[in-house]
Amino acid sequence: MLSLISASSPSGNDRRIKLLSTDLIFGGINNVFVYPSLDVDRLKDAISRTLSFWPIVTGRVIVENNEDYYIKFSDQSIPFTYAENDELDQWPNLPVIIDDENVLKPFIDSVQYKPEIEPLLRLKVTRLVRSNEYIFGVSFCHIMGDANSNLHFLNDLSQTYQQLEPSLPRPTFERHPLRTENREFTSSSVLKLYQNVQKRETVLARLTEEHSTTEPLNMSFSSEQIARLHHLASVNNSDVTPHDALCAYIILLLNKHAFPTEDQCIRRVYMLINYRDVSERLAGKNYVANAIMQPLSEDFPDPYSLPSIAQTIRRLIKTARQEEFLDNWVSSANALMKQFIQNGEINFTWDKDELIFNSNYKYDWTDQVHFGMNGQCRFHTAGLFKFYFRIFRLNPTVDHQGHWEKDQGGAEVAFRIPKGDMKEKFLQGWKEDVAKNFKR
Repeated sequence: MLSLISASSPSGNDRRIKLLSTDLIFGGINNVFVYPSLDVDRLKDAISRTLSFWPIVTGRVIVENNEDYYIKFSDQSIPFTYAENDELDQWPNLPVIIDDENVLKPFIDSVQYKPEIEPLLRLKVTRLVRSNEYIFGVSFCHIMGDANSNLHFLNDLSQTYQQLEPSLPRPTFERHPLRTENREFTSSSVLKLYQNVQKRETVLARLTEEHSTTEPLNMSFSSEQIARLHHLASVNNSDVTPHDALCAYIILLLNKHAFPTEDQCIRRVYMLINYRDVSERLAGKNYVANAIMQPLSEDFPDPYSLPSIAQTIRRLIKTARQEEFLDNWVSSANALMKQFIQNGEINFTWDKDELIFNSNYKYDWTDQVHFGMNGQCRFHTAGLFKFYFRIFRLNPTVDHQGHWEKDQGGAEVAFRIPKGDMKEKFLQGWKEDVAKNFKR
């Protein structure tokens, strides 16, 4: 059953914001949340009230001259679908990050990129009749913002559902003027992910081929294991974080077990970094946009040393969060992205000795969108690629007595790895490290 939900107090007033080229990610952020119960009428009321201070969500994309993109805050309603499923006995025990999007597809009403026509948000609730669980599917148009923006909206919705005040500060949507492009910075290797572009058709064909020669791998790390890796990686450098250590360990594991010779190992890494709260002028803490960068690290001084890899990652992140670097980055990335979008190209290409981490470890989705059922919400998302690493916090679990528990610092790492010998050697190395408590 489809219904339309409007803001209880419309606030868009048809004003427009001009998007940066770095906002132009044409697709949806599709996630599902699983709850032991949910009041659907109360949820719809909370959505209506939340839309009142999120007018961007009720807007539409406008394109002028085939190159200028806007979101018009047009105060239009958003679609909400309610369905019932009597086929599943209960929600299955799934990993956080699922390879096959078809598993989640029945529970998500996906947004489509259609300027002036398509809503920027679609919501769906499915009740599992046999278990009385509720599946909340969210499709958030990526052109509005990144994971941080999506989670900000959903946390405000969760707070409103609980009759609580949304978190401060409230969202802001205006983009700020950029610095004049620094051509020398634009040509630097740190922007390599924006420089190595290919035609969309070429990239899609490669991804199809890679899908047939690789298979998904989900790895779970407990908070104790991550703490142990942090201890081992932070030798002589207290700035290294547990997340740095986890990423470094994955790279080390690949270099030791997946690649037969040193000249084939991983030498550099791209890190997706949230640049909010570095410069209020560019991106404050509550900024709703795609405020993410993907810089390339320098070469690891020692690609077989956990501290060396972790410290290289930390240097990259610290550099990226300096205001001068950020000014240059945003203006350069904006110029490059505008160019390759106009050329029908995609920046989803990296070299054999490089890989990418796109991590949500800093965001605990189940804690932020629990609708009052803290510790009982599960979260799932889909989409894996070869040597493209996604990291999320672990879901809570329930034992045979019905007691819920969650390892708050634990993480799931997922990616696709070539089939056969490489995968087996990688898994065997991981198994041996865990048995030895990562002692080297």
